[in-house]
Amino acid sequence: MLVLICVLAETLFYFMTPSQYTGVGYLINLKRAGIRVDKLNNGFNEIDPLLGYAKTNEKLKAEGMTVEHGCLILSTTQDTNDLVNILITGGSTTDISLYAKDWPVELCAILKERGVHAKLYIAAVGGYNSGQELLKLIREGIDTKPWVHISYSGANEFNPSCYVSVYEDVFYKKQFNLGPTSWLLPNTVLFVRDALQHTHRQIGLAQNINESPVKFWEKNMRLMHGIAVENNYAYLGVLQPVLGSGKYQQPAGRQQEAVNGYKKFYPEMKQFAQEHPDFMADMSGIFDTCTGKVFIDNCHIEDEYQSIVAEQIYNSLLEHHILKVRRSSKCD
Repeated sequence: MLVLICVLAETLFYFMTPSQYTGVGYLINLKRAGIRVDKLNNGFNEIDPLLGYAKTNEKLKAEGMTVEHGCLILSTTQDTNDLVNILITGGSTTDISLYAKDWPVELCAILKERGVHAKLYIAAVGGYNSGQELLKLIREGIDTKPWVHISYSGANEFNPSCYVSVYEDVFYKKQFNLGPTSWLLPNTVLFVRDALQHTHRQIGLAQNINESPVKFWEKNMRLMHGIAVENNYAYLGVLQPVLGSGKYQQPAGRQQEAVNGYKKFYPEMKQFAQEHPDFMADMSGIFDTCTGKVFIDNCHIEDEYQSIVAEQIYNSLLEHHILKVRRSSKCD
């Protein structure tokens, strides 16, 4: 009889559950007992209230990586004297914890070959847009005392313009909405706690900004450049190559929606880069002469082409008089 009463109550309260708790299960709330985001076996396993998902430092170190100031470290030398500190921000196309062959690794190899004693602080995280790069810079990047900050962005700008990622907002809503209840008879427990006013109401993180993705990106480029000027280091904003941004294309398939977005906004972004050559570099067309398969999807590129990106960025650093070749065996 007690079981029947519980089932009837749970059924009634299930249909009476407010719309903000639509993720709550019936009888058993398995989602509440789901995988914790801070367990080391997850890919993105840490939720940061300011910056969104990332891997924990513990996981990164377990993968054999060195972490300083919230950044992954690459170095061209064991010598700690007279180092050029290079801060690099971006999304998954720059995140070496996700893709070991990303262009920062190639850039490090180029710098080593050409005699530049450098320490690279990789502050890129998969999914970051330019807004999250800006926040990462303010909170941790400046502490690296960079000689130059390189921002590699463009591909992740076409979600709603925001300083809070969409998946971060969804995570918060889910956790707070499911938090007030239990794994057993979740709707009944939710109703009782709500009646006793012990329930958290719907919570979310503000996202939308009333400006276009292009204007949002341009503002963040200017802000990061301004921070560099204020703190006496160089800044290079790179408009990254994406599928359809240059003359070179391959069949888009399922990437067609993203390509359409790039075709809509990239011309204006390229114009901004061309109008600000003192701190911007337009690399959207660097694969125009390539004939093979360059892009894996709408923005990630094959390993064999990462060196092209790295070489272009190295050349841009020289053209902007940011780097000087040091102790090169070719010049000794």
